[in-house]
Amino acid sequence: MSQKMDRQEMSYSCLIDNFKVILIFLVVFNHIIAFQLVKIDKMVKYIWYAIYIFHMPAFIFVSGYLSKKTQNVLKNVKNLLLPYVLGYSLTWWIQVWAGNKMDYELLRPSGTVMWYVLALFVYRLTIEAFGKIRFVVPLSIIFALWAGTRMEFSTFLSSSRIVVFFPFFVAGYLWKSEYIEMLRKLKGKWNILVLAVFLLLAITNYMISRELPVDIFRGNHSYKACDLDDLQGIIIRLLTYFASFLVILASLALLPDRKLPLTFIGSGGKTMGIYFFHYPIMIVMNELLILKIPELLNIWVLFGLSLLFICVLGSLPVNWVYNSILRTITSILFKSKSNNVV
Repeated sequence: MSQKMDRQEMSYSCLIDNFKVILIFLVVFNHIIAFQLVKIDKMVKYIWYAIYIFHMPAFIFVSGYLSKKTQNVLKNVKNLLLPYVLGYSLTWWIQVWAGNKMDYELLRPSGTVMWYVLALFVYRLTIEAFGKIRFVVPLSIIFALWAGTRMEFSTFLSSSRIVVFFPFFVAGYLWKSEYIEMLRKLKGKWNILVLAVFLLLAITNYMISRELPVDIFRGNHSYKACDLDDLQGIIIRLLTYFASFLVILASLALLPDRKLPLTFIGSGGKTMGIYFFHYPIMIVMNELLILKIPELLNIWVLFGLSLLFICVLGSLPVNWVYNSILRTITSILFKSKSNNVV
């Protein structure tokens, strides 16, 4: 079973790595433009909204696809729960240093990007059970649509986000390499991309023209907290699910399955180091007024800066530093013959 899963994951290894590189770039890019540029450039705001709709759903889908192996609780504690605590603490310390008011609420990871790591920890511990449920993807979508009507799903333990993004994780978990093969042979695969772009533009235009916040795409609040009534929220969330799945399908069908200059960033767990370090660094840059320099308030300059971020933070030295920190701490905290961090 395990060997079969390994072969299944490796069939399109370059494709998945290329997809991961694009997605971690979009994570970095969307964060860096949010500090200043979104506030002064309406076109950038459209781009920001559109990326918000699909980039984390796609990232979580890929995480699900790569979580097919039998999960080890202790390994997930070391590789996910520990980085969550460290990443949250680092971001909190920097926010306080920057003079921003932020309470240390480890169970409410607002104001940081570490909610994804906590969600991934929960997903991996529960997916083997949930993955056996029939029709789990549509059922999880229905549950997520309903959850948006309830105030009790909130930032506490990222409960709202865990529910909202779970359909993508379980869909990735159940996805097979044969499906990718069928997609890539599809004659009308470009039509998937056209429809995805149309939906992204339509949703974005609807939201911005009515001055509705981007919060519903973040998935961490109820519809009412996002200035939407329940019917509006359900329809928008359903459309964002549809658009996100279309983007995922289009990407799997069209992205190259070969090594490219930046493919290395998507392999060997380097994207986790990028995710861990990029946001605290941006907070420091913003506090030092670097992100307010007029010459940097340009989408192409920030595009290039985002590329630089993923190249530097995805490099072998930074990856070594990240893994060394985890190995050192796990060797102190856990009694184990092997403290390897994968």
